[in-house]
Amino acid sequence: MNLTKPLTCLVLTLALEEVSANETKDDLCVSNESLVASCRLAEAKNRILSFCASPDTKAIFYRFGTASTIEFMRSFSGDNPVFRWADAATHTTYFGFRSSGYAYVFGVPQEVLGAKAFLEVTNLNGVVKRRACTENSFGRKSIISEAIAEVEDGEVRGSDFLFPPDSNFINSTLN
Repeated sequence: MNLTKPLTCLVLTLALEEVSANETKDDLCVSNESLVASCRLAEAKNRILSFCASPDTKAIFYRFGTASTIEFMRSFSGDNPVFRWADAATHTTYFGFRSSGYAYVFGVPQEVLGAKAFLEVTNLNGVVKRRACTENSFGRKSIISEAIAEVEDGEVRGSDFLFPPDSNFINSTLN
């Protein structure tokens, strides 16, 4: 009986399992969630930000940190959505929200060679942090979810590019 083929398959399978266990994950979604968008920031801490959708797409999760340490997490639902703006001029999709006096905006560019996503965090005094991404994981950035409130391009342009919207817009949209 020739055991060469089964033995070769077993060795190859074990080798592939070892490689996949040692790979660094490029998003912070859990196994049953869908990736909406994610990127690894160009910084020494090697942190990742991810937007992930629940299996039923009724919730969106924002996670920031590393696979071993989530530094900041937000959950979004129909009552408390994340905002999405598709910029018609640059073909960039923006995800944004406000939390504790800060505005968080994640820009996901058109999927072209060399385009990089970015994170921008601002407060009333201006930009606090702007970080480019080293690589993009585009995911399902156009996903339909009750946890995502669409902001029309004209609304952003007509409000001096205020994004994410302020509380006046939020209250009028959700009521």
